[in-house]
Amino acid sequence: MDEAKEYANQWDVSARFFYEQGYYSWMAQQIEQMHTVVEVGCGTGYSTLALVENGHNVIAIEKNHNCIVKAKQLLTERGITDDRVVFIEGDIAEDAFRNGLAAEYEFNAVLCWNVGSYWNKNMIEYYLPYMLQYGLNRWQIAQNPESSYAELILWETCRLAQAKGVAVHIVDRGAETLNEQNDPYYKMLKDEFGYKKIEYANHSALSISKGGRMLSTKGVVNKDELLDIILVSILMR
Repeated sequence: MDEAKEYANQWDVSARFFYEQGYYSWMAQQIEQMHTVVEVGCGTGYSTLALVENGHNVIAIEKNHNCIVKAKQLLTERGITDDRVVFIEGDIAEDAFRNGLAAEYEFNAVLCWNVGSYWNKNMIEYYLPYMLQYGLNRWQIAQNPESSYAELILWETCRLAQAKGVAVHIVDRGAETLNEQNDPYYKMLKDEFGYKKIEYANHSALSISKGGRMLSTKGVVNKDELLDIILVSILMR
C-alpha cells in the first residue's frame, strides 16, 4: 500500500468538504491584513485556493508529493496563476529547507492549518531525532506519534516565523473552544518565541471522518461519517 498516496486521496475528501463549508475562508479571514503568507502543509490545495480567493499570495509548502500534485492541478483548474502561488515540495522540519525559505522569500506571516500526516514505522524512525530535538521523550512519542508530530511541525512553523520576525497563524481542531484562560500550550509557544500578543477565534464546524481522512483521539479512530468539532484560530504577533 502506498500510504502517502492513500493519505492524499483521503485528505482530499476532507479538505474539499472544509472548503465547500466555508471553513477555509473563515481561516483566511483571520489574517486578512497579511498579504503574502507561507502555508506549511498545503495538502491538496483547497486551503491554498481559499487563501488566494481571500486576496493572499501564497508560498505553499508540502512534503507529500501526491498532495502537491493534486494541489497544483486544483489551482490550475481554477485558473490561479503562478504569480499568486508558489508551490515548494519540502519538509519544514529540515533546517536547511527552513533556512532557505527564510533567506529566499519575503512574507508577512507563516501559517499552519490542521496539521496531519500518515504514520508507519519508517515515518516514526525518520522524525524521531527531530521530535527528540524539540524536547519530547521516547515514551511521549510512542504514546501518541501523531500528536508528537503535530507539536513538532507547529514548533518549526514558529521557528520560521521567528527567523523573519513575522506573525504566525495556527488553526487546530478540537472538541472545545480555546481562549487565554484555558490554553497552556499556545501561550507557551507565544512566550518561547517572544510574541507580544495572542488572539483566539473559535468556530463550530463539522469534519468528515469515515469516507475522508479518519480522525483519531489518542490512537482511537472515529468511524462516524461526520463529527462535531471546534476550529480554533490562534494568531500570534
